[in-house]
Amino acid sequence: MYLLLDIGNSRIKAVCYSNGLFTTLTEVSAEAFKNQPWQAVYVASVAAEEKISLLQQHLELTKVPWHLLHSEASAFSLINCYQNPERLGVDRWLAMLGATSLFANTDLLIVDAGTALTLDWVSQTQQHLGGWIIPGVKLQQEAVISNTAKVLSRPGVANALSLGTDTHSCVENGALAAVSGAIRLGWQLKPAKHLVLTGGDADKIATYLTDLPVYHDPLLIFRGVARYIDR
Repeated sequence: MYLLLDIGNSRIKAVCYSNGLFTTLTEVSAEAFKNQPWQAVYVASVAAEEKISLLQQHLELTKVPWHLLHSEASAFSLINCYQNPERLGVDRWLAMLGATSLFANTDLLIVDAGTALTLDWVSQTQQHLGGWIIPGVKLQQEAVISNTAKVLSRPGVANALSLGTDTHSCVENGALAAVSGAIRLGWQLKPAKHLVLTGGDADKIATYLTDLPVYHDPLLIFRGVARYIDR
């Protein structure tokens, strides 16, 4: 029984992994994790390593082995295109590993719609071809609000891909349009057999990509983590 942690820019997601099955954990706390027979903790983190050490103490799991995962030049037949492989965000690496575990030897576009929107292309020969990093919905809203003197608004939830009728809805829906449009442009540039979508904004974005072969998987990064446990 393993504890898997995905430490992002805005939140921590946790999953219990046992016998090939994933169980999402809604609470990340020492109280929630105590008295569990954890064999090890596997961590995907874009945060500083000091935060991992503090989290280890906060969760009172200092006696359990912790494994901090990093991007590699190659693993599980997937080849990283970066000249310095460790510079590729581990969340992107694990999302690609998760996607290729679902769809082996297939052209893929992997999209993680979180704080940042990342797009990565993988060929059917398991070669990472490259990708894009774009501000996500909330970051785009914050950029407009903080850098535009007369836009008096606040970051919110992008409700619809429709015309805004006040400043709030113009900013919110405009950010959603930008993110959805970037994905569509990426697809036009290099289509694939599957568009594998994950991340906190994936549910919302998927509703505007119904004409594309979208496979939405909230556990995608954890599927990538699990490959290191099962190998």
